[in-house]
Amino acid sequence: MGVSGWFRFKGRSLFSWAFTFQRLTGVVLLIYLLMHLTYLSSLMDKTGSTYEGMIALTVSRQFLVFDLLLVLCGVFHGVNGFRIILHEFGVAYEYRKPLLVIFTLIAVVVWLYASYIMYSLTGG
Repeated sequence: MGVSGWFRFKGRSLFSWAFTFQRLTGVVLLIYLLMHLTYLSSLMDKTGSTYEGMIALTVSRQFLVFDLLLVLCGVFHGVNGFRIILHEFGVAYEYRKPLLVIFTLIAVVVWLYASYIMYSLTGG
């Protein structure tokens, strides 16, 4: 099926979409981790100019969009992962659909709250 099969609309259940987003957010978080490690390794110069330049870039309002999307990926991945773990252990398996809705709402509410806090900290 391949990666393109992740986005096939016909005949997909909500659980299949949740698992697709679980994979995508995992890939995004992995890419972020690699970028973050690269960023940290660039701070090894002794002058501190690289550090100051990178900090100026990452705390700018333009970069806030990327931070908000990263938080969304992290929150959804964590909350949905917890839901999947519950199902793997057979906890509340008969309530799969309501739990999917509840955990998705929890992820959205946490993300909106985090977005509000991040936006207000940037002077918004």
